[in-house]
Amino acid sequence: MCGTFQPEDGNLYRAFVPPSDELVARTRAVEASMDGARVPEGAWSTFFSAACGAIDWAHFERMFLARKAAAAFLAVQASSRRRARPRSSFRCVAD
Repeated sequence: MCGTFQPEDGNLYRAFVPPSDELVARTRAVEASMDGARVPEGAWSTFFSAACGAIDWAHFERMFLARKAAAAFLAVQASSRRRARPRSSFRCVAD
């Protein structure tokens, strides 16, 4: 959304949270490995920021798919690092 838009609540509940450096790096690596023309460098700053700017639809689609794959990869990687929780002695059994 464009930065000049002023929502009624003063944007109190939609604070911009920048993506992690790990997500940005993985997204760019995934995009680099995809077939076809690479996304221009200037489009990345618009894609990963709250800045207002135009991105060619083909480039946006490519970046979106790369980000989706990167986020899935990082989620799987994070879940594999979790410790197993100890089993509880309480168990719910249906009557």
